[in-house]
Amino acid sequence: MEEKSKMEQIKEWIETCPLLKGGKINVDYLKDKPQSYSIDRTPVNPDMNNFIDGNGGKRQIAFDFSVTAPISSSKAIINLANSKFCEDFTEWIKMQNRLKQFPKIKGAFSIKCTSPGYLLQKTETMAIYIIQMNFTYYEF
Repeated sequence: MEEKSKMEQIKEWIETCPLLKGGKINVDYLKDKPQSYSIDRTPVNPDMNNFIDGNGGKRQIAFDFSVTAPISSSKAIINLANSKFCEDFTEWIKMQNRLKQFPKIKGAFSIKCTSPGYLLQKTETMAIYIIQMNFTYYEF
């Protein structure tokens, strides 16, 4: 049986978050309907530092967690709910990190949000929010 990619394992792990409505996350693809989610790898040097003997070291995967959500020009409560979702998701990630509950990747060391949720793009009725994330692990 073929081993799953690290992004697939991260995707499956994030899908366990109880805050996600529907729970399904895409990779590199975000639907234009409310409560659609995606993780998209972002460019970063994967090698953080190498072991002295040159065999492995600390590695990282940087990615964006994106969500499509409704917005309103007349109902601030809708927009505030989006902000609250981003805050709650960030807190869930922090808690998983404290509990050392990581994606099932050998050598997993940490997963964290490296930015707050912020508005990337919007129309009159829909918005895309992004939370930048970073996963680190030891490669042996």
